[in-house]
Amino acid sequence: MDSKGATSAALLDALPPKARERLLKNTKRRTYAAGDAIVHEGDSALYLYIVDTGHGRIEQVDRGVVGRFGPGDFFGELALLDQGDRTATVIAEDELTCYLIPAWEFRALLHEHPAMAIPMLHKVIARLHGR
Repeated sequence: MDSKGATSAALLDALPPKARERLLKNTKRRTYAAGDAIVHEGDSALYLYIVDTGHGRIEQVDRGVVGRFGPGDFFGELALLDQGDRTATVIAEDELTCYLIPAWEFRALLHEHPAMAIPMLHKVIARLHGR
């Protein structure tokens, strides 16, 4: 992960260099076209997504648009943390490139480097407050 968005992700700042290297080996990079649904509310969670380039929106069936994001942001953490289904649908607003971290890798990193949870919690709280 050497692009500006992914390396500026606060989520990864808590990881030592060796952990970031390991993460890179187990990460996929994927590009989505504007209008593509990246994840769907109610689906099983397989990845955490870190946005490298582009922008997207988060929608819930009963609430409409509940958030937006851009480079350096991440999404998909809630379903991975509680091992439940996706709580929202995420749609690319323009061409969007993400790094996909497999669930097993995300959980292993979180156990090995619990400080990673702090920026994640800050982001979740900001989303709950509509920021």
